[in-house]
Amino acid sequence: MSIENFKNEPVLKNKIEGPENSELTFDPEKGGIIKSMKFRGVEVLYDPEKNDRGGIPILFPMAGPKTNEGPFSNLNQHGFARNSDNWKIEEASENELIEMLESNDETKEVFQYEFVLKIKSEMGEKGDITLTQEVENKGKNEMPISMGLHPYFNVPEEKKEEIKFDFNGGENIEDDLQDWLENSDKQDEKDFLRRIDNPKGEIKIVVPGIGTINMDISEEYEKIWIWTKRDENFICIEPVMRDNDNGEIIGGPKMIKSGEKFSASVKYSLEN
Repeated sequence: MSIENFKNEPVLKNKIEGPENSELTFDPEKGGIIKSMKFRGVEVLYDPEKNDRGGIPILFPMAGPKTNEGPFSNLNQHGFARNSDNWKIEEASENELIEMLESNDETKEVFQYEFVLKIKSEMGEKGDITLTQEVENKGKNEMPISMGLHPYFNVPEEKKEEIKFDFNGGENIEDDLQDWLENSDKQDEKDFLRRIDNPKGEIKIVVPGIGTINMDISEEYEKIWIWTKRDENFICIEPVMRDNDNGEIIGGPKMIKSGEKFSASVKYSLEN
């Protein structure tokens, strides 16, 4: 390739910016992670650059624990997409960006199916951000999936007791979280995890220091996991498709027929 032709090739950006000083940034070289999401200039995500955890990792082909049996026993927890270095930006415009991961020899060693996975981001007129997780079955056989997203929201450990969950059943989660925080000496309870059905509407999470994070989660994500750890400055509100401790990709996955696409989405916004 000549230098002249190389210079003429378009360079696709990994960021979209919108009204109200909103911004979303991807990192295709680090598992396609969404490493920054800002509303009115306020960063809402825990920083993945400075910590082992953070941002919004992409969970595919499953969201959930590793299984030690069956055809998917070589899949790691939460699948392989979040650790892949084969992501690329497919398309970018002023208010939309699409990154893509395609099946390859490496993925077929642990997941035999041919697929194209896309994460589509769209900036709304009011600075809201919609993320769509879309997968297409490019093979001949039905493909099982149980995907999800894993947002880490930034909240200091000492402020977790002030988190409010403004949706049906949210008070029960607040009570459980408060009990867990007050029993910090229990070494067998280092993690806080609650699993709830998707309320199928906008949910509000009041995060101290940030504001009220609104999440409108599509019904394809049947479950929401709420998770945090002791001495860590984050809380995760995770939209996932299934909820099975034995590995969701075995315990009742969504089956995608050959040539078909399946998608799920979350719309994020922030109230100060």
